[in-house]
Amino acid sequence: MKEPKHPGMGKEFPRTDLILSLSAVLFFLIWILDSFILRLSGRFTDFVPDIVRIALFGGLEISAIILGLHSHESLFGKKKVDFNLITDGAFAYVRHPLYLSILLTYLGFVFGSMSLVSLIPWICYVILFDKMATYEEKNLVRIFGDAYIEYQKKVPKWFPRGRPKKQRTNVNMS
Repeated sequence: MKEPKHPGMGKEFPRTDLILSLSAVLFFLIWILDSFILRLSGRFTDFVPDIVRIALFGGLEISAIILGLHSHESLFGKKKVDFNLITDGAFAYVRHPLYLSILLTYLGFVFGSMSLVSLIPWICYVILFDKMATYEEKNLVRIFGDAYIEYQKKVPKWFPRGRPKKQRTNVNMS
């Protein structure tokens, strides 16, 4: 088995960095083409007031940035000697906060410009990211066993719900 790219973490989906980079390039290429060049979805902007579009865009982008920063901090910000299951911070609300932050970013651009054509790659990325997350979760179940299964029962995969109960799982895998 190939060693994880980031020491102290589970195995990532194959070619994750390439997939994330290409998804960003493809999404923004389609979004720019639709929003500014071809204007295929341009007529829909008349149905949604600018203030609503700006609010949706701003709210989703701010949420994505906060979620991304908090999850990145939980994963990479602290000096880790042990390989532990992370269940606090952003991971107390959703099991895949980094993937979710990317999806929220794209969705913000869709709503900000009302580029309905951009919904096509966004839906494809929801499906792709779910497949990537499921792959990674199988490895985490193998590594952490019952602790990860309990975490799956308590924390939703994608849609946060309410305020989580205070918990800190410290399953040491060193």
